[in-house]
Amino acid sequence: MKHERELKLLLTDQQFDTSDNTELLLSQAKACANGYALATEGIAVVSDFQNKECHIYSGRFGQTVMSLPEYMIDRSSAFEDIIFSHAKEDELIERHVLELRFFNFIKELSIEEKTNFSASCILGLYRTGCNEKVKILHTTRYFSCSANGSVLIGLCTYIPYPISHNRQDGIIVNLLTGETVGRDIYEASDRRILSRRQLEILSLLSKGVASKQIADTLNISIHTVNRHRQDIIATLKVSNTAAAVEIALRMNLI
Repeated sequence: MKHERELKLLLTDQQFDTSDNTELLLSQAKACANGYALATEGIAVVSDFQNKECHIYSGRFGQTVMSLPEYMIDRSSAFEDIIFSHAKEDELIERHVLELRFFNFIKELSIEEKTNFSASCILGLYRTGCNEKVKILHTTRYFSCSANGSVLIGLCTYIPYPISHNRQDGIIVNLLTGETVGRDIYEASDRRILSRRQLEILSLLSKGVASKQIADTLNISIHTVNRHRQDIIATLKVSNTAAAVEIALRMNLI
């Protein structure tokens, strides 16, 4: 997705603290990822947001389904684009919603709590060279954070998920207690993403109302409407108004 770049910047454009012992933290995360791939035959990805690179470890599942090597490093991106290339855009939109929701939920927590949660969703990824889709349980967590609250390292995992006819929404889990965070809690964070005025404007945009008509309806200038549109696009980390409407609908904001 074009707007996926905006979401990635949430993590790679943070204000990092150079005093953090990132090398030690990175080696610990890589050891965990390698162990996960060996134990489950799945895929584990360590995202180094400060250096904008990722380390991908793959068990036999990843090697068979996606033709991944046992280990590879991508120095051009902190995100596993080689895996995302096996998904269609609609699947990535679901992940976009989860990542945006998770980031905003974590942002409101204390530094000590930020690494206590993970977020999971089901993705459909295509096998290399064919149209056969495989259901995957995708889980992401922030492995380590700096003293100033920025996320240094992320850890994502992928394992096969039994096929089900029921749609499963993304969930956020407390890794210390095993409890699933209630929808009311993270949806409360969702509702703070946009201001009341921005939600009014986005709701009208979703109905196909033109900017001039919105300005007249809300008794504001068209310049103000356009400024709010740009702020909405930036906040939801998308590239255009249509994408903003789609993300907002999936998050039940409008």
